Amino acid sequence: MDIMKISLIHMKTRNSLTQLLSAAREKIREAAKQKPNFIALPEYFSVPGFIENFSSAEEIFEKTYNSTVEFLKNVSAEFPNIYIVGGTLVEKSQNAFFNTCMIWKNAKLLGSYRKRSLINMEVKMGINKGDKPFVLETEFGKVGILICADIFDSEAVKQTVSLGAETIFLPVASLSTHPNVKGHPLSEKIASENGVFIIKVGNTCSGAKGGRSAIIAPWGIIEEAEETPSDKVLTADLDMKRLRRYREEINKGFSTPQ
Repeated sequence: MDIMKISLIHMKTRNSLTQLLSAAREKIREAAKQKPNFIALPEYFSVPGFIENFSSAEEIFEKTYNSTVEFLKNVSAEFPNIYIVGGTLVEKSQNAFFNTCMIWKNAKLLGSYRKRSLINMEVKMGINKGDKPFVLETEFGKVGILICADIFDSEAVKQTVSLGAETIFLPVASLSTHPNVKGHPLSEKIASENGVFIIKVGNTCSGAKGGRSAIIAPWGIIEEAEETPSDKVLTADLDMKRLRRYREEINKGFSTPQ
């Protein structure tokens, strides 16, 4: 496929699980009308407020996991031809908790990725590090996942790209402790140097920093959300043919193509 259409659900945070899932469902249905191939949600999209409002990863898991998985399965069944990149949730495995992104299609779980570069708050709350890269082969090309701070881990980026990822979904979250960053300098650099699309999917809250959604090509920003806390669907056509030409050129060691 030469074109891959994606939609991002840029969300503002809310104070209840019911409100969050209702808002996510509404925006997914709005996005689906544009007939994208992929719809992606933010990190911790179903966690009310900030994660630091909870006492532990176990508490987040108990209050959100079952409802979130059921939600993702149901919206995937409602739109069976669309890949659902399910933001992240707190998952439990053998008494350990992980910040996990799941990909669904036609109500089936195709695979999942566990965040490897945790922030201090996640460690404090008892979330464990993942240890494996993730790339899924689709009819539109290979799709990888990194989660928020993973983008700062050069080895995680390198492993994902080396597995052939052409598009990397990057769910991120809004936190009151996040540093104020203008634009998307690191994501743009990684996209340009590696010849990948970076699909940054975030959420926002009044007074919080970070979490701004953007669709980033190696040749520049295609689309980005405003800084105001509001729900928005961002949709773009990714030119996979152009991306593959770009990758061929950088692999030859030529100057950055246009």
